[in-house]
Amino acid sequence: MPLVLARPVRLIKNCFVKTPQALPPRALRKDLTPFFHNELDRCFGPNATDLAVSSAPDLPKNLLIDSWHLGASDIHFEPSRDGARIRLRVDGMVWDVAQLNDDRAKVFLNQFKAMAGIDPVVRFTPADASATFAMVDGHLDLRLALAPTSSGETMAVRLLDAKRLERSILELGLSEQNLRRLRAWLKQTSGMVLMAGPTGCGKTTTAYSLLHELKTANRVIISVEDPVECQIDGITQIQVNGLKELSFSEGVKAILRHDPDYLMVGEIRDALSAQAAVRAAIAGRVLLSTVHCRDAVSAVTALRNWNLTDREIADALSVVVAQRLVRKLCRHCRKSAKPSKLEAAWIRSFNLSVPPKVWTPVGCKECKSLGYRGRTGVFEVWRLDEDARAAILKGTDELLLREHLARRKHLFLVQDGLAKLSDGTTSFDEIKRIAGDVDLLATPASRRKPSSARTFSSAKASRR
Repeated sequence: MPLVLARPVRLIKNCFVKTPQALPPRALRKDLTPFFHNELDRCFGPNATDLAVSSAPDLPKNLLIDSWHLGASDIHFEPSRDGARIRLRVDGMVWDVAQLNDDRAKVFLNQFKAMAGIDPVVRFTPADASATFAMVDGHLDLRLALAPTSSGETMAVRLLDAKRLERSILELGLSEQNLRRLRAWLKQTSGMVLMAGPTGCGKTTTAYSLLHELKTANRVIISVEDPVECQIDGITQIQVNGLKELSFSEGVKAILRHDPDYLMVGEIRDALSAQAAVRAAIAGRVLLSTVHCRDAVSAVTALRNWNLTDREIADALSVVVAQRLVRKLCRHCRKSAKPSKLEAAWIRSFNLSVPPKVWTPVGCKECKSLGYRGRTGVFEVWRLDEDARAAILKGTDELLLREHLARRKHLFLVQDGLAKLSDGTTSFDEIKRIAGDVDLLATPASRRKPSSARTFSSAKASRR
């Protein structure tokens, strides 16, 4: 008979795993879209008639009117298992404004498709389209993007109001110091100007503002964009077209044959477009473009990463405008208070003086209880001087370049943000939010012991 060894049985306490509770649904802000909800009630409410349901095409129109009054930049249609949720992006924040059941969601999506000339019958196929919606005092240009998901079709609508893009540089939120630097460049235009920052920080708006300033001169201005977001009279604008092999780099080569004085490249995305832009600037053209990087100095690193030599960068680069967007406090309900200990400690960590008071949002009828109305820019304008060019030629890295600027009392991003906090333009939460990715860019000399001998290894022979 075989011997069976009995293994001791251990009791495991709390062996049952608790099912995590579902997150509470996001609150709906129906008050932000009154026209749309009135139309929903008329078309699908308890007293709706067949005639009302047949006029459902007015649903998208009423939502666009509400969105325009709010100053929304995007409409998001997000499907779910039992319908879809509609959300608006206002001043960079997303608010849920409606929940539609499955039948209403299909009607709403099909009517938006019809407005943009997309076949409503074709579903679950990625599509992009453009449309124009007539307003009382103008029109809205719409860009629609549709894509299939596991729950249905999702849609994002970008709202482009030409009037809102036609801003003077005085309306951007530039400080006096930064404004003087930009205006000095406008009087002696030369070289390459880069607008730097992450996606959605207002780089294109700043570029358009500079173009509006430049177009008053008797000069030829040509731009290559993807897409052309705003038609500007007096400027020749070219749309990038991948199907016809018209990229940014090929577009720059083509427009150089048209004798331009000023060029705008919508975005430097790769080595080819970077090299074409720099060579155009070195050849004597004035070139404006945008680049994705953290701050002004890191634009040099971005150009280096695209295999441009330090000499090319020093010869071409003239001005870098780094920026972020913050929400502006509602002037009707904001309130001031003494900075808390945590807020004061955060500000002192940048070796900056703590303002006597900061401002916070409250919410009122004027701002629809949001506490904020509109957005403004937080800027860092770096106009390269001979010392900066010499440092770039030596292959100096980002940290030393920032220390070089700090010794010259350069106004960094966080410093400009704190100035807007002190004068009541925005709140501490907004400044801390944008400082999350630039927390070492305020006063670098105070955070790291300077070492003037530290450079890249002879600028690397491959760059020379």
